[in-house]
Amino acid sequence: MDELAQLDLYIIKAKKVFAHLIKNSGLWLMFAGLFILFLPTLWDLFAVNGIWLDDEHAHGPIILAISLWLLWKRWQEIPSFEDFKTSPAIAWLLLFVAASIYIPGRALDIIYFEVGAFILLLIGIVFMAGGMALFKKLMFPLLFMFFMVPLPNSLVGPLASFMKEAVSAVTVNILSWAGFQAGRTGVVIYLEQYQLLVADACAGMRTLFMLEALGILYLNLVHHSSMLRNIVLPILIIPISFTANVIRVIALALITYYWGVAAGQGFMHGFAGMVLFLAGLILMLATDTMLRAISRRFYGQ
Repeated sequence: MDELAQLDLYIIKAKKVFAHLIKNSGLWLMFAGLFILFLPTLWDLFAVNGIWLDDEHAHGPIILAISLWLLWKRWQEIPSFEDFKTSPAIAWLLLFVAASIYIPGRALDIIYFEVGAFILLLIGIVFMAGGMALFKKLMFPLLFMFFMVPLPNSLVGPLASFMKEAVSAVTVNILSWAGFQAGRTGVVIYLEQYQLLVADACAGMRTLFMLEALGILYLNLVHHSSMLRNIVLPILIIPISFTANVIRVIALALITYYWGVAAGQGFMHGFAGMVLFLAGLILMLATDTMLRAISRRFYGQ
């Protein structure tokens, strides 16, 4: 099919979608609510000192971009809206819940309430446009968006503290096994004459969320038939993320040991973050390869 014919198909489909929207006045109201709710929140997320400019939450806009791209792709696969039955009752209920979350969230500056309300309202728009049948078509990108919701510090804090302690302990054990004079007090690692603080960025929570999101995205795109791979891989991403963070801390410790504090806190610190992500990605793909071999060997899938 040439580009001109493809363009004609897009125009015809766009006209059908527009006609469907014209008939549904409630849909327009919900779209208006979506923009009223989220434009100020989006501005705050990207403004100076916005949470999405922080390293700990930099995965947020990436998740949003991927989700919107997937929604567009799935939307293009829908032949017609004529067969979809709308569900206005569910849609208005979701709008009410979203507003109930958003108003206190906006007033009290609780960002995860605001972002969560946006996703709920977007799901409500889908129900208003095509009911449960349309929601099933678009379910994955809509639910995938929940990975961009910033988690509250009351939840992340204790988990991060536990991860930092564990990463510090494993790092010291590996360095000691390799012949270095290493020790620790809490999350402070002593390597010869150097002291290294395992900060929140080294706790691995951001890596865990991003790798978990990428793993689920990967499984959705490749459409594995093996239940073993679909269930076990997301679970194993937790130890994979932990291992990747241990690799990062060891790399920073060795860089500091051989090239000094300036190197460990300068460019090499950022480079170690790239190594962390690549290590996690490689470990995830290697784990999936192993699961594929096991699945084929024992289950024929």
